[in-house]
Amino acid sequence: GMVDKYMGDAIMAIYGAPERTRNEAVEAVRSAFEMLESLKDFNRWQAEKKRPGFHIGIGINYGVVTVGNIGSEKKMDYTVIGDMVNLGSRLEGLTKEYRQPLIISESVANKVQERYPCRLIDRVIVKGKTAGSGIYTTRKELSPEEQHAWGLHEEAARLFYDRKFQDALRLFQKVKQMLPEDLPSAKFIERCKALVNNPPPPDWTGAVAMTVK
Repeated sequence: GMVDKYMGDAIMAIYGAPERTRNEAVEAVRSAFEMLESLKDFNRWQAEKKRPGFHIGIGINYGVVTVGNIGSEKKMDYTVIGDMVNLGSRLEGLTKEYRQPLIISESVANKVQERYPCRLIDRVIVKGKTAGSGIYTTRKELSPEEQHAWGLHEEAARLFYDRKFQDALRLFQKVKQMLPEDLPSAKFIERCKALVNNPPPPDWTGAVAMTVK
């Protein structure tokens, strides 16, 4: 990967340019894991100094972009632009909403799921879009309990989007018992309860419109 630019306290990085590797999604996710592992080390050092820890959010998207020297004669940079770049930025913003250190798009999940466990945490319509898309989180490895919980969550999500809200509710509640601090399952439990009492219209897709970037 290549650090493209610093934007305030944010970093934008590019994978697959200027040369393709055919493994960009895996490389990007691996970099995210290494960043989070380094952050743990840094926060341990902070704690020893009795200083507050830092938290970061990472969003990763995969898709076709415009890449090259972009700008004018007065100012030109080698960078990427396009819809896929904007979605990556939106995913980073959602890490706060879902309290996940890493959120990846469906296109990234499809590329890395054979190597790393992935979990659908919601379907959202990001700001500036009209169609919903799946957002996922991923981990380098899971404990046996987390593996079981993630498997239950996957089945519960399938039931939820099939409109079987009562069945989905029971499974999401089991996930919450296994992972008490888990926000995605808590969000689904709240929605299931609401939809059991007030079934959605025929054109319901389950995607949640986000109002923040």
